[in-house]
Amino acid sequence: MTQNKILVVDDDATFLDSLDMIFSAKGFGVTKLLYPKNIFDTLEGVKPDIILLDVSFPENNGFDVLNKLKAHCRFSSIPVIMITADVTVHIDKAFVQGADDCIFKPLDAQDIIKRVSRLIQ
Repeated sequence: MTQNKILVVDDDATFLDSLDMIFSAKGFGVTKLLYPKNIFDTLEGVKPDIILLDVSFPENNGFDVLNKLKAHCRFSSIPVIMITADVTVHIDKAFVQGADDCIFKPLDAQDIIKRVSRLIQ
């Protein structure tokens, strides 16, 4: 059985480490990317089964990154879960732009594992 690969993109290194521990303990391969600046270079090398993408970055908007991912012929089919701590974010926007799910921080470990597993089956 091949290991499922997850790309996690966030601007919080501690959060990235937490998700790495959660998913690694369940047998997932995790690649962490602090900020989305080099996401396409990372995608070329990693080829993840799913992407967990933060909505807010200091210099980027996660929705803009999502749009670029979904417009790219090689990466548009990769499921994306948007993650945010901002309860004022309109999650409808995430779905309209192609997100497969949206989760609010703080995350429940069991919930995110279920959601990821559902999308990569």
